[in-house]
Amino acid sequence: MNEAKTGPGSQEWAHKLILVVDDDQFMRYSLSRYLTAKGFQVKTTKDGFEVLLQCLELKPDLIVSDIRMPKLDGVSLLKGLRNRVETSDIPVIFMSAYATDEAMEEARRLGAEFFLIKPFSNQQLEALIGNIFRRREKRSRVAGTEWNDGT
Repeated sequence: MNEAKTGPGSQEWAHKLILVVDDDQFMRYSLSRYLTAKGFQVKTTKDGFEVLLQCLELKPDLIVSDIRMPKLDGVSLLKGLRNRVETSDIPVIFMSAYATDEAMEEARRLGAEFFLIKPFSNQQLEALIGNIFRRREKRSRVAGTEWNDGT
């Protein structure tokens, strides 16, 4: 029996670009494979510095990022994103196995959408992504604008 996809990876969101950020190569690979299989466009990077540069070019619809990374951690990445007009509204989901309460609180204060504690299931991540996209689409309909229409 073929069921139409209705979840976050359905055709309505197939054009959405998700940037996966993690210094762990296996995590980047596994999340990229899963999200791509769900119909999303996915790019990966291994550190926060690369993200800040790539966001201006790629204009991702969502960032899924580890919070503990060398060079530039997730909280510093989020500060950098929020300080630029071009990237200030990109939703961010953080994931970490070692997040401190202070880091989680700072991330919330800066506007992180969600915080996933590793290990988590792909289905948990997919559900959070769906919640973010649905909420943003509803907000843009109410405001009478298109969310991330590429202009």
